[in-house]
Amino acid sequence: MIEQPHQAKPGDLLRGLARARRTFPLYGGEHPVTMQTIDEVHRLIGRLTVGRPSLRIFIHDDTFYMAKTALLEESLRFSNLVADLRDRDIGFIELQPDLEPWELRAFVEMLNVRPPELANLGGAAAELKKRGVRHIVVGPAPPLLAEEQAELRVDPRDVYRAGLRVADDLYYQASRDLPLDLKKASTVVNSLIDVMTVDKVALLGMAALKNYDEDTCHHSVNVSILSLMVGLHLQLGRPLVIALGVAAMLHDIGKVRVPQEILTKNGGLTRDEQEVVRRHTLYGAHILRNVPGLARLSMVVAFEHHANYNLSGYPQITAKQVPHLLTRLVQVADFFDASTSSRRIYQRPMLPSDAMKFIMNGAGKVFDPLMARVFVQVLGLYPAGSVVELDTGELAVVVRPGEREAARPEVKILADRFREPTTPRPVILEEDRDRQIVREVDPADLYFDVTSL
Repeated sequence: MIEQPHQAKPGDLLRGLARARRTFPLYGGEHPVTMQTIDEVHRLIGRLTVGRPSLRIFIHDDTFYMAKTALLEESLRFSNLVADLRDRDIGFIELQPDLEPWELRAFVEMLNVRPPELANLGGAAAELKKRGVRHIVVGPAPPLLAEEQAELRVDPRDVYRAGLRVADDLYYQASRDLPLDLKKASTVVNSLIDVMTVDKVALLGMAALKNYDEDTCHHSVNVSILSLMVGLHLQLGRPLVIALGVAAMLHDIGKVRVPQEILTKNGGLTRDEQEVVRRHTLYGAHILRNVPGLARLSMVVAFEHHANYNLSGYPQITAKQVPHLLTRLVQVADFFDASTSSRRIYQRPMLPSDAMKFIMNGAGKVFDPLMARVFVQVLGLYPAGSVVELDTGELAVVVRPGEREAARPEVKILADRFREPTTPRPVILEEDRDRQIVREVDPADLYFDVTSL
C-alpha cells in the first residue's frame, strides 16, 4: 500500500515556524537539529505555495489569518509566536515560491534578535534586505477598513474547538493556583461574537450536541455561546458583551475545588455532598477576586449564578435586591444547557422544549422575566438540535429558530411518517403552513442517530 503524502495545512506552517524559533537559540543556526527543522518548514512552504504567487499570513486582533480565514486554534497554541512578531512590528509575512532554505534560516535568526536591537538596525524588513533575503516580505499590519474586516471569516468549528481548549486551560490553571490567561479567553469570545455577527445561530448546532456527561469544558463554552446570543440581541455593547462571554465561560470555575468523586458520583448526593457542591460559588469568587477591569464581573457571576432572581437560591445574598444583570443572563443559559445535557444514570436530560417551559414558568421567581423572555425569543420554543414530530407524522431536527414565530422554526426532515430515515430536506415552517410541530421527541428513543443524517 502506497502511503499518501501528508496534506499541508497552514497550521503546520505556524507550528514549524514556532519550533524553528525555539530551536535556533538552543542549538544555533548550523546545528543539525536546527537545519532539519528549517528544511521541514521549507518543504512545507513549497507544498503550500503550489499554484500560488505567494503565501501571505497576517495578524489581526492577536489572531493569524490566511486568505481572510482565521487560524484561531493555532493562534492560541502559538501565542508566543504572535507576541514575537508583534514585538518586532511584524504584522504580515509573505512567503514566495522561490524561497530558499538559507533565507528561511535568516528569517528565523532575525526573530531571535531582541526587539530594541532590531529597531536600532532599522527594523525587520530592513534587516532581511541587508541579509539578501528576497523571497520573504514582512511589514507592519496594515489597518483594515470596515468592509475588509467584514470579509474576514472564522470557521465556527474552529472557534468551538478553540473554546474547549481555552476552557480546559483555564480550569487547569485554576486547579493549580496559576494565573488565569484571560487574554486567550477574550480572543475566543471575540471570535464567537464575530461568528454570530455573520450567522447568529451558526454555533447552536455544536452546542446542541449533548453527547457528553456534564463535561465542564463543553458546558462552559455552551453557556458562553448561549449568553452571547442573548447579550448581542440586547445590544449591550461589545465591551460588556465580551465581559459577559468571559464570565459565562468562567461561571463554574469554582468546581475545581470540589472533589471529583462528588462531581461525578452516580446517584443522588447526600445533604453534606450537596453543601460541598454549593461552595463552588464561593470558591469561584475567590479564584476570580483579582481579575481586573470589566472581566472582574466574572467574579460576581461566579458568586451569584445560583442565587436566583428572587435571591431564594445560594449563597445567601442580602446586600442587593436582585443579582447583577450579567448574572441573571448567565443563569438562564446555565440552567438550559445543564438541564438538557445531563446523562447521569439517575437523571434523564430534559427535552429542550421542556427546559424552555420551565424557564418561562420560573420567570419572576427563579429567572429574570426579561432574560427568560428574550432567551426563548432568541432560541425559539424548539431550539436548534431539537428533534420534533410534525402533524404529518414526519420526524425533523430543528435547524434554526423562526424569525417571527417561536413555535415555527426552520427544520430538516429526517424520517417519514413510518419513522424510516429519508433523504434530509429543509422546511421553513413559517412558510410551509401545511405542517406544524405537535411534540418534541427524545433522540434516545429513536433507533437511528439523528446526528449522523
